[in-house]
Amino acid sequence: MSGSQPKALFLSPDGNIYPDTMICSGIIPAELGGQPCPYSQAGCFPEVTHLNPDDPSYSIDKGQPGDLCPPCAKQQLANLGHWQSHGNQKFPQELLSLRLFKCRMWLWFVVPGLHDANPTKICSYASSDDKSTYIPLPEKHLVAV
Repeated sequence: MSGSQPKALFLSPDGNIYPDTMICSGIIPAELGGQPCPYSQAGCFPEVTHLNPDDPSYSIDKGQPGDLCPPCAKQQLANLGHWQSHGNQKFPQELLSLRLFKCRMWLWFVVPGLHDANPTKICSYASSDDKSTYIPLPEKHLVAV
């Protein structure tokens, strides 16, 4: 995988976790036919924004006013841990507190650092060795491009 971190992690029923670059660009799923997702921004994951109840696209299904939510999300589904073992799926421990979304293509995804307990900000962690910010990701489950 490249040095940049994914903006979103898509959770597949087969147990794999795919970075947003593979889904939004149309590499997968097959339903996209190799074309970028129609809800992406030129084949890239859209920027996460605060929900505004005055926006015509606002829906309580996406979260409370002020919560962070990507514009491609159809619904937020609480924290990923709530869905642990659903359909016999086992999600990595480090992702369980993240807010789970269903996108308009009906795929499940999480945004690294966006915890369901505090959905108004994305938390990052300072790296002890180089003081840059990073978000711990489940590398052993992540399918690279």
